[in-house]
Amino acid sequence: MKTSVDFVNLDWLLDSEPTNYTINESHPDVEGTVIPMPKSLGSGSYEAWMLSIGATIYQARYDFNPDIGGQIIPTADVTASFNEPTLMIHTLKKGRVIHQDSLATNHLIFGEGVDLFRYAESISVTPMVDTSENIEMTSLMIGDSFLSALIGKPLAEELIVNLGLRPMPKVLVKPIPHYVNNSLQECLKSEYTAPLKKVWAQAKSLEFISELATHSCNSKSRSASTEKHSRKLIKTLHQYLVSLDGKLPTIDSLAQTFGRSARALNEDFQAEYGESIFNFVLNHRLNSAHEAIKTTSIPLKQVSMRLGYAHVNHFSAAFKRKFGYSPGKLRK
Repeated sequence: MKTSVDFVNLDWLLDSEPTNYTINESHPDVEGTVIPMPKSLGSGSYEAWMLSIGATIYQARYDFNPDIGGQIIPTADVTASFNEPTLMIHTLKKGRVIHQDSLATNHLIFGEGVDLFRYAESISVTPMVDTSENIEMTSLMIGDSFLSALIGKPLAEELIVNLGLRPMPKVLVKPIPHYVNNSLQECLKSEYTAPLKKVWAQAKSLEFISELATHSCNSKSRSASTEKHSRKLIKTLHQYLVSLDGKLPTIDSLAQTFGRSARALNEDFQAEYGESIFNFVLNHRLNSAHEAIKTTSIPLKQVSMRLGYAHVNHFSAAFKRKFGYSPGKLRK
């Protein structure tokens, strides 16, 4: 299978016995291979597939033992060489990874909602994993000529420039919406046979490249109707939050209700109203409580329940932090 990859070499660091593996045209596909690591750490597996569109897909999964949470552990020394400038993208469905990259002066940290982008003809990197959470990472590598063949040379160049990857070599991390990277994160299905898995991976990779190009190259010129729809959605959310009594829904449940990712919903709300969803609700409810206590005789317990506080003392403490005096003093 022809790709831009000359080789990708993995020197695993997790086990006491040195182990390495090389991915190249002679060994193009790696299916469900165990990552060498002691059982005290947990378990892991990885797979890699060279696709007919000229892209290479790599996915790694780590399941850590709960009692080693909070550690940062180097996993491998990774070196690679490509026969042309190659775009590499790493995205995480869950967990957090730190790359110690020869192209960067600082460690590069990425996780859910923040992806790592690299544009180079070779790499030398040591990935480190945060054991606080299990990890599922997917990577895509595609050379210039293959990317240009898929989306056209002008758009391919615009994509590289808009991602901030010029001049080459360059590596950086960038926030990417879930609707863009979701197709890459879901590109490998463990229940499929190898031939079907590669077909699925190719289809989802094409979908991801299309979404990424649209997001990166058209985001500055989104149509007025799209902007109008987004603002209308945020205003609807605002009205919903204002009318809501009792316990506040979680940001994830709000995201599901309004059909957006939690991150995007919160960012768009803050852009429109100048504060996060949580801060808006807190301030709005405390201001409403201040007015109610000042102008009515509603018991403080009833006020605190309407605001979603389980105990009056919690409400009183929040009230005092905001206004500098307790709700009881307001009625004296």
